[in-house]
Amino acid sequence: MTVIIALDDKDGYTLFGKRLSRDREMISDMINSFDKIAVSDYSRELFENGGNLIPLPSQIPDNMVLFLETEDIPEKANTLIVYRWNRHYPSNKKYSPKANGWRKTEESFLTGYSHSKITKEIYIK
Repeated sequence: MTVIIALDDKDGYTLFGKRLSRDREMISDMINSFDKIAVSDYSRELFENGGNLIPLPSQIPDNMVLFLETEDIPEKANTLIVYRWNRHYPSNKKYSPKANGWRKTEESFLTGYSHSKITKEIYIK
């Protein structure tokens, strides 16, 4: 299972259940990288320009790609893609890939629309 999340520089994940930020170039990168992405109703609005989206199921198959903004990372996930904002935002929920047993295997950069630089990090367990 592949999980996609967005984090700020201090591993901020959400602010009281709300997304920290949004960027249409990040969404475009996700759409171009995966055939299907499972999203919650809350996240669906970010994909108004397309993407083959499916509703986030309660029982998640091992081969699924999930974009999560407010949900917890499933224990059975084996790949984690982090879009790092390279900024610090107020947050009340954090997620540290390293502290949760993830090992970074790749790093690349993209120029965002609202963020001049977004770091894309790929982790495996």
